[in-house]
Amino acid sequence: MSLLNKKIIKYPIIAIAAFIVLFILFDKLFMPWVVSAEEVTVPDFVSQNKVTAIEELKKIGLEPVEQGPKYDENVPRDHVILQTPRPGSTVKVGRRVYLYISGGEPLIKMPQLLGKTVRDAKITIERLGLAIDTLLDVRSEFPAKTVVEQSVKEGEFLAKGDSVTLMISIGPQIGMVRVPNLIAKSLTEAERILRELSLKIGKKTYLSSPNLLPNTIIDQYPSEDKLVSYGDSVDVVITQSR
Repeated sequence: MSLLNKKIIKYPIIAIAAFIVLFILFDKLFMPWVVSAEEVTVPDFVSQNKVTAIEELKKIGLEPVEQGPKYDENVPRDHVILQTPRPGSTVKVGRRVYLYISGGEPLIKMPQLLGKTVRDAKITIERLGLAIDTLLDVRSEFPAKTVVEQSVKEGEFLAKGDSVTLMISIGPQIGMVRVPNLIAKSLTEAERILRELSLKIGKKTYLSSPNLLPNTIIDQYPSEDKLVSYGDSVDVVITQSR
């Protein structure tokens, strides 16, 4: 018999022998331990505080595993909503018991109120179960009686009944005007628009552009809708031919 044939026969025999040894160990050592392991009855922890539930599980040799939070207005915060295995189940010592913990009432995501009227903002807040704590009047470029700032940012979470503070515009100061949009307009047209609003062209910066006509405005400062005083200047960036 060649050396190659001996190796072909030898390796399967070794594998079979190893499998038999592992099977005997599993059957003689592991299985008796599993079968003989002490069993306990899982208590009912639903509606109990999670700290109490965790302590009791450890005392009887079970391993608590927290899951959640799951928001439920009918179950107080940090109390057990559900458990697995179920109460009354018989399990081996060392078994994991999953505790689903309540986060209390569902949290409310703060909406975007900027730009809304005071009336609309109040309706939105009250429908969500929140409240407005304070309304502060501020001068701004926004129309009067509109929200310009909110104490809680959009997307942040609040509990039901929490309150927020809103900054309300009382409009711009007398003697101020909003900057018009000058982008894509010619320099001549931009000068005319500004002149009609008692404004003027300020600093001019020129940039080469192969795609736009010369003397076309491609940027401005201050930007559109910013409040400036009568007679102020608007800086512009203008295209030029190469």
